Amino acid sequence: MSVVILDAGPNGVVQFDGSAAAAGYILRSLTGWLGSTSAKVDLVERSAGDGAHDVVDAQILYSARTVSVEYRLLPYGADDRSTLLAMQTRIRSLLHRQIRVRVVDADHDLTATGYVDSIDVEQGAQNMNRQFLTGQINIVCPRPELCSTDMQLVQLLPLDGANEGEGLRYGDKLETWWEGEPNNSVSVLSITPGDKGLSYPIDYGDATLDGRNRGTLTNHGGSPAYPLIMVEGNWPHGIDVQINGQYSLHYELPVSAAAPLVLDFRSRTASINGTDVTRYLTQRGFAPVAPGSSVDVVLRSSGDGFVTVSMADTWM
Repeated sequence: MSVVILDAGPNGVVQFDGSAAAAGYILRSLTGWLGSTSAKVDLVERSAGDGAHDVVDAQILYSARTVSVEYRLLPYGADDRSTLLAMQTRIRSLLHRQIRVRVVDADHDLTATGYVDSIDVEQGAQNMNRQFLTGQINIVCPRPELCSTDMQLVQLLPLDGANEGEGLRYGDKLETWWEGEPNNSVSVLSITPGDKGLSYPIDYGDATLDGRNRGTLTNHGGSPAYPLIMVEGNWPHGIDVQINGQYSLHYELPVSAAAPLVLDFRSRTASINGTDVTRYLTQRGFAPVAPGSSVDVVLRSSGDGFVTVSMADTWM
């Protein structure tokens, strides 16, 4: 049976156990988790012909998710009404907070974020031995996606070297020949400045195949996933990240170590310390990762820091 954890931050974590031998915070049922929410699709009826006009995948969106946790409070030990009320007070402390709902069930460990819409207490009862209380917590999750608790992470580093990616280097033209009689000649060296001669020793630039500036994430879920990019350190020329060789995210202003830059694919925004700076993005390639597909991320900026890309497997 499932374990449901409601996490509202420090001093606001309540765990409900669905096992048969459970006591304390007991999970009786969980609804609104395994199913989907209602689709938000506006059909346009055909004026000539049967049915409505076709709907493309991008138009199939879903409403908010409502999760209901039905519980029973059964204090450990002796019949203690004050303990029972204290347990219910702890549940009521989830109000006025953002709630992270985590459900651990068999092979799945998924989360969603929302708020408590209501807490309904069904009955307070007393049998011959124990006192207990039952109720239900209704949680609305504006984002209906269920995301894997274990995030996939890759960390990208800037490549070293001033000549990275420049290939062969050219400079002054050098020419040499012999003057005089055989076995009694003088070697002559001529230098023509700026005539695009090949510079020695030959340098092909730093290797770019060590993977430090490249990472791949795979969405194993059944719904589109949205990566999150965190840029930390000093980047005097801004940030340029390439996505799957097709899209780019280019932030044109410098980034300092005191104020990390966050690029959110879900909201298609850039922010620093909670302030929206999306207007400074000259390229906005916020492409979601389709179910069963991968995203290849390449850092193409020089600086002193690192870029962390995170993504969770996502289901609807």
